[in-house]
Amino acid sequence: MDGPINKLKIISLTNPDTSSVGVGGADNLNPGSVMNAITTKVFEVQINPEQINRNFSIKYHEPNTPGSNGSEFQFEKVNPEELELKFILDGTGTVLQNDKPGADMIGNLLNALPAEAQIAYVPLKVAQLQATVYDFSDEKHRTPFILVEYGKLVFMGLLQNMSVNYNLFNPSGIPLRAEITLSLKAHTPFKDSAAMLSLLSPDLTRHHLVIGGENILRICHDVYKDEKYYIEVARANGIINFRNIPEGTQLVLPPLEKSGT
Repeated sequence: MDGPINKLKIISLTNPDTSSVGVGGADNLNPGSVMNAITTKVFEVQINPEQINRNFSIKYHEPNTPGSNGSEFQFEKVNPEELELKFILDGTGTVLQNDKPGADMIGNLLNALPAEAQIAYVPLKVAQLQATVYDFSDEKHRTPFILVEYGKLVFMGLLQNMSVNYNLFNPSGIPLRAEITLSLKAHTPFKDSAAMLSLLSPDLTRHHLVIGGENILRICHDVYKDEKYYIEVARANGIINFRNIPEGTQLVLPPLEKSGT
C-alpha cells in the first residue's frame, strides 16, 4: 500500500519569523467547524502542482551616453526571486488518493455532511486560500507573509497576484472545478539582502581573507578591476607595509564611492 502523499502547504504568517512553524504544520490542527478550517490560515492543496516556476533575475543600469552606440551594463541589484504556483481544485468527487477521496481539512469536514453540502468544496477551498494569502490583517495593517512548503522547497514571500479560473459548474451555478494561479515574490530582510549583495558587488563594503600568494595589488584588481585602490584599502585596514600582508589577514574592502581616484 502506498504511503501518504506529501502535499504542498501554504501557510500565512504575521511576520517572517518561521521558528514557530514546523514543516507539516497543518497536520496537527484540530478545526472544530468549516469556518475554523477556512480561517486556520494553513492551506493544503488538493492536487499537487505539476509545474512550479521559479524566476531569478538581476537588474543592471545602462548609462545613457549621448552619441554612443555601445552598451555597458553596470550591476545594480539582485531582484527578489519570484515563484508561480498553478494547481487545481476539484469538487466533482473524482479526485482520489490511494483509491479514496483526497483528504484535507475541508474535504474531511464536508464528508461528514449530507451529500448536497459536499458540492460546496471548491468555493470553501477558495475562501480558505484567500484567507491564507490575501486577507488584510487589521493588527499588522498589511497582508500576510506566506510560507510555501513542498518537499525540499521552502519559500518565504508575499503575494503579488491570485487568479481563480472557474471552468465547471453544477446546474445551480456552484463551481465544481477551479484553476488557481499564485504569483509570489520572495521576502528578504534588508540585513540579509545586504549581506548577500556584499558577496557580489564592489560598491558595498565586503571582507576578504588573504591566502598564500596574494598581495593587495592583485586583490584590488580582482575586486575593483583597478590596482590604484590599494592605497585606500591599505588605509582602511591600517596597513603600512602593504607588500607583505600575512596569510590569513582579514581585509576590509571599502565601497568604491569612498575610495580615491
